[in-house]
Amino acid sequence: MGLTDDDSLISDKTKSEVELYYYEEKRFITGHSNPTEEIQYYENHSRINDGSNNPNAKFQIHNFGDSWTFGWSIEQNQSYPHLLIEDDVASYNYGAGRTGLDYSVKKISEVYDKYNHRENRNFVYVITIPHLFRRMWFDLESRGNRARRCIDKPEAALITSHNHYLYFLQHYEIVNRLVGRDRVIWGSWDMEVPEDKLDLFFQLHDHGKDGRHPGPESHQKYANNIKQIIKERKLFTNEI
Repeated sequence: MGLTDDDSLISDKTKSEVELYYYEEKRFITGHSNPTEEIQYYENHSRINDGSNNPNAKFQIHNFGDSWTFGWSIEQNQSYPHLLIEDDVASYNYGAGRTGLDYSVKKISEVYDKYNHRENRNFVYVITIPHLFRRMWFDLESRGNRARRCIDKPEAALITSHNHYLYFLQHYEIVNRLVGRDRVIWGSWDMEVPEDKLDLFFQLHDHGKDGRHPGPESHQKYANNIKQIIKERKLFTNEI
């Protein structure tokens, strides 16, 4: 029998597991060998603040994205978020491996609230969009109740391209309308992201230690392009 309008889709168990995943960034797993296990959302440490920021900096740059923002396979001080730090500019790195735009928007909402960016317009958000199909996901079929950092590509392929693009566009426009398009720099490394939605492209000039992710030169050029956009928009009163 199919569901009726009176049937509930969200149980108390579902609610508790999703909220654990969303608010505490823990992934709840139900499996055969270990029936109930909670593991941190990050398999690696975060790089949000590497200790080089001036706590009294007048301006802020907040960087969101996946492993390319994180700086996978290079040192933290070689990643583009670190390279944006100046005496009067603090730069924070919210990159997390294998995440999608929805995770970035979740972090943006937290940052926007924490720093009261409704009133304090001393910031820029740099959002580097990963694959459009990525999203936070519970894999209920093949792996039990496993909370993933993003959907697997074979599962994503079962969703129509129209819905993937709609999913992206919804997050993109929410950020632009609520934060302000002038305060957001949109970049990507994925050729499927429409060019007219981007301010810059993260080009691969060299590789990190793993041979797959961008290396120090790529990060430096991306950081330079971000600085140029900030200068052209006159977002900060001093040059960075």
